[in-house]
Amino acid sequence: MFNKKILALAAAAVMIAGEASAGTAEADAARKIGEALRNEFSPDRVSVTVSNDGKRAWAECAGAVISGIKIKEIKLDAAIDPEAMKSAETGEEIISCIESSKGEITLAERDVNEYFASGEAASGFSGLAFDFTPKGYKAKGRFEAELLVLKLDLDLKAEGKLGLKSDGVYLEDTVIYAEGARQSDTITELVTDRVNPLLSFSEIPFPVEFSRIRMTNDAVTMSGNPGKAKRGESWSWEK
Repeated sequence: MFNKKILALAAAAVMIAGEASAGTAEADAARKIGEALRNEFSPDRVSVTVSNDGKRAWAECAGAVISGIKIKEIKLDAAIDPEAMKSAETGEEIISCIESSKGEITLAERDVNEYFASGEAASGFSGLAFDFTPKGYKAKGRFEAELLVLKLDLDLKAEGKLGLKSDGVYLEDTVIYAEGARQSDTITELVTDRVNPLLSFSEIPFPVEFSRIRMTNDAVTMSGNPGKAKRGESWSWEK
């Protein structure tokens, strides 16, 4: 009887030690991923929760910057390699531990317009501003360019929708008007090529899946339907 009690206590001690060790590994992974995301995207705040014995990470970033545009919110449901994470030290090594992920990015109309107003966006535009709607977008601004021997200097109005592709968010089905007249496909293609992709995913250094796009009057959201982790060890940071 006494031996059974000792064995039970020993088993409980081993289990508690194992849980503590797993918790320490999850906390360490959450910190590493959070710091890597902070350094990669320069957000205003970031939080990471690691669960499932270090195999899953849930991350949220606000005010991150991707392709020069400030992002209202990023959510990430990622599958990670816990063994590789243990020895990962540099940001590149840590990011490479993300094997796959489902993401969600919300891009505010205000931030898109601030990006174009900053002068860091595509050349040829001035005063370009977007107006998002649940069905697409409207835009207006001035466009200057040279097309072979023709010099363009137009006050443009455009309407269309935003489409999701594997490498970014694009202006699609765009119709452009200048001086009240609908412009040719050649002009339309020239203008949209200067903008597309509106948001490039090329600066996201890990695999992430988006499957749908939804627009409102003030934002567009690209989502891969990520699921939030409810338990685990967490790390957070804020400016």
